[in-house]
Amino acid sequence: MKHINFIILIIVAFFLVQSCTKKNDDIPQISKEKNRISENLDSIFLLAKGVYLWNDQLPSVDRFNPSRFYNEGLSEFRCYENEIFEITQFAKDGETGKLFEQNPLDLNRPKYSGIVFREFQDKGPQNAYNISNTFGLSVVVKNNILRLLYVDPNSPAGKAGLKRGTQILSINGERVLTEVSFLEQWKKSLSMSFIKLEVTEDGVKKREVRLNAASYEINPVVKQNILRNGERKIGYFALNSFTPIQNTQKYLTPIFLSFAQEKINELIIDLRYNQGGYQVSADFIANLVAPNNADAKIMYTEHYNRQMQEGNSKVLENYKLYDEYNRPVIINGREISLYDIDYSVEANTTYFHKDDGLTDLKKVYFIVSNRTASASELLINILKPYMDVQVIGVSEDNLSAVYTYGKPVGSFGIPVGQFDLFLGMYELKNANRESNYFKGIKANVTLNDDTDTDFGVQDDPAIAWILGLEKKTIALKASSEIRKNRFSFYFNTDRLIGNIKNKSELKIKLKLSLHIFIPKD
Repeated sequence: MKHINFIILIIVAFFLVQSCTKKNDDIPQISKEKNRISENLDSIFLLAKGVYLWNDQLPSVDRFNPSRFYNEGLSEFRCYENEIFEITQFAKDGETGKLFEQNPLDLNRPKYSGIVFREFQDKGPQNAYNISNTFGLSVVVKNNILRLLYVDPNSPAGKAGLKRGTQILSINGERVLTEVSFLEQWKKSLSMSFIKLEVTEDGVKKREVRLNAASYEINPVVKQNILRNGERKIGYFALNSFTPIQNTQKYLTPIFLSFAQEKINELIIDLRYNQGGYQVSADFIANLVAPNNADAKIMYTEHYNRQMQEGNSKVLENYKLYDEYNRPVIINGREISLYDIDYSVEANTTYFHKDDGLTDLKKVYFIVSNRTASASELLINILKPYMDVQVIGVSEDNLSAVYTYGKPVGSFGIPVGQFDLFLGMYELKNANRESNYFKGIKANVTLNDDTDTDFGVQDDPAIAWILGLEKKTIALKASSEIRKNRFSFYFNTDRLIGNIKNKSELKIKLKLSLHIFIPKD
């Protein structure tokens, strides 16, 4: 009997060992993944404690407990997003008591901070209502009627002659009857990389357009022309986003040369759907628009938190600085880090440089909406001290005053694993030290955003108001019918958003930069 019991114990022990061995085989992989993500969660919070604009309102690491955001049932990206959202729930405006990062367009996402896959770092944090496509289309659904909101001129849609206001009657032979039917047909088209549209520009003549998905160089200028009314010559361009500086220069330089040759005396910059992009591109446009007497004067200043300005954000020692070719920057034989950057206001002051552009503008008008954000707002704010700036607001209902998005905050990406972290890092102030537009820049006048009309035409209520056309015509637009309209916007994700600063623009502390060496290939 004892012998039998001994055999049974051996068999039980064998299966226990096998079971434990199998589980132990799984444990290292799970633990390794958890440890890696937990370390990144720690890094994100420690970075926030060092570089976040409102870092003085954040709790201690122990109290915040970053590792609690690890969730085996969620993607790595979602774990980081959840943590970043929680980080942004502490900083409050002392005057209003409201959260700085409360997002009016999406309450489930921070207003300024986010994280992106490094391959998409140029995009900045994206919004949920965007759609991705390589046809170059962005659309609006108004009362179940589908129209183009804007079209990139370089895209397949642009080359096919499609434009804002064009109505889409059917997709791949199926009538567009509701917003739901549009989304269903849209998904099918993306999977096929092909779309066939039946469209009409005037509601009478119809035509068929076939588009093949294709990569294309973004053209940020979706429309440009010159408007005339008596002796007034008004230049106009609609800017979709603040693209990288080389791209911005390529498409805007010839436009401003044309404006100069035509001797325009007023300018309209349409930013109604522009959510920002690169700061340096806003600088470029400001230099083209500003009067000559602004030359060599302050354009704007960047104000980091006190800890960064005083050079005490030690966490940045862990993040190396790379040049534009992704090579480490070396000084005195040492690879330098983001800790070696000068974050003082003096080192982060941008000045006007009037080498060319327009010189005699009497007035500049900005057409904006509640989606106008970041670099767009920066451009408006930095020109205000130097010239007559009028802000024309457009909205779907035309019922209340229009405020822009409200983002006087900028950032640059900091690597965390395979991602880039964008935290609200510095406040942007113009030459008059004005920056308090966290609630948005208020428009001087509010008009209807008529999505049935193309950009830059007199039928657009904003253009009509600027030209001084009959106010009765505009007033008729603000009828009870407008109030009943239901809008849904679907923007293409080819747009840039934010106040993005390239790390190549960062200034190294003077005592280090005296002996700088960058390795050659």
